[in-house]
This record gives sequence, structure tokens and C-alpha cells, in this order.
Amino acid sequence: MSEPRDTHAAQRPIDAPPVVAAMVVHAPGPWFAEVVTALAAQDYPNVQTLFFITDSCGEEVRPAIHAVLPQAVIRSVQGNPGFGPIANEVLRLVEGDAGFFCFLHDDIALDTDAISRLIEETYRSNAGVVGPKLVEWDDPTILQSVGLDADRFGRVDNVVEPREKDQEQHDAVRDVFVVPSACILMRADLFREIDGFNSEISFFGDDLDLCWRAHLTGARVLVVPSARARHRNAIDARMESATSLTDRERTRVHTVFTLSGVLRTPAL
Repeated sequence: MSEPRDTHAAQRPIDAPPVVAAMVVHAPGPWFAEVVTALAAQDYPNVQTLFFITDSCGEEVRPAIHAVLPQAVIRSVQGNPGFGPIANEVLRLVEGDAGFFCFLHDDIALDTDAISRLIEETYRSNAGVVGPKLVEWDDPTILQSVGLDADRFGRVDNVVEPREKDQEQHDAVRDVFVVPSACILMRADLFREIDGFNSEISFFGDDLDLCWRAHLTGARVLVVPSARARHRNAIDARMESATSLTDRERTRVHTVFTLSGVLRTPAL
């Protein structure tokens, strides 16, 4: 008889370490209600929620969040400095190194057990950074990401093919170079050790830079496919001025030259 899939409740630590789920909200659509509901439905027993809302959000966003998550902390952000710079506010707002930070885009709906499964694998594999399997928002049978690989030039490679069906072919936990910033769970002490996201990266490439610096500390970065999330992945359509390809390439090159080390830089 095959082992039942839902084993996380039995494996969860009795004293569950705290998780601060920090979500950056920018110009959300009607689907945002489902995002908040999914976060509220997490079965992990010690999740605190923190929302950063940019001034692109309407007045209805704050009460909509509190209607589902009455204890959520909400902070307003002037302008739109970018996901990483905004998420770094947790370093100032959250005290201590215990527990975990879970950074989330505002267009991702976690399965009910997603955070529990990420935490379990973090302890099982002694990981510093973990991320879930991402599937398409409108069709969860289509894979979007199971972690990303990268070459020495910082070019990332998605291991799944476009519109690839999820047939559990990528369901093994594995080490990856990058987990997308749509959902990153990271040890709080490690996030503080590397000073959070690179404040000079506003959009695109923040996850590569963060995970690369985590690797340099010796931390493991894993994808945990048993944790699943639906992701819209349509930030370009909601940005006032989409980041150009040139800007994205400039960010990639800056990351490579900053993090490759003195001895490897001339060759690169």
C-alpha cells in the first residue's frame, strides 16, 4: 500500500517556529481576494502576516485584508521602489533571528499545506532557502517552475518546458540555484546575515542575487514540489513602466560581477 501524501501534520514540530509571511501588494486585481484567503487558510500553526501596500492600491485593499486576516499588520509604501527593497523592511519591523521569513508576490495562491511542507523540508534537509512548485493560476495542471538553474554568467534556466503538464515528473526535492521570488521561505538569521535583498534591484533578478548570496554562505537552496502554489506571473501588465530587457541584462551582469569573486571576474 502506498504511503498517504498528507503526512505533514505528524511530522510538524510541537513548538512550531514563527513564520512571518510578508507580501508586497501593488495594483492588485479581483483575484487578490483569493490570494489573501489562501494565505489565511494555511494549516501551519504559527504564521504572522505582514502586508506592504504601495500607493497604487485602492482604499478597499486594507479592509479587504483585515476582513480575512484581522491580525495582519499592514504598512503603506510611498511610490513603488520594488519588491526587494520593500520586503527588506522586515529587517526593521521584525525583531530577532528565530524562525523564518516567507516572501510572497501578491498574485500567488498557496495550497493549504504549502508553508508546513516548506518548513518540514527545511529541517529535514538543513536548508537555508526553499521554494514551492509553481503552477499556472488558471490551469494548475500546467507547470510554471520547479526551481531555476543558472550558469556562471547568471543566465537562468527553467527546468520545465513551456506549457509542460504536471505529471509528478519533477516532484523530487532537489538543490537548485534559484527559487523564484514569487514565494521564497528563508531562515530569518540567514536573511539578516546577507542583509536581505539587494536594495539596488527594484524588479527582476532579485531572486537570483538573493539565492546566489545565500549559496556563498554555504546555505542550501531547495525546491520542495510537495508544496504547491498557483501563480499569475503577470507583473509586467501592472507596472507603470515595465523594466526593459536592457535593464534586466544590466542587473544580471552586475550580479555576476559582484558575486563571482576577484579571481573569476577577469575570466568572466
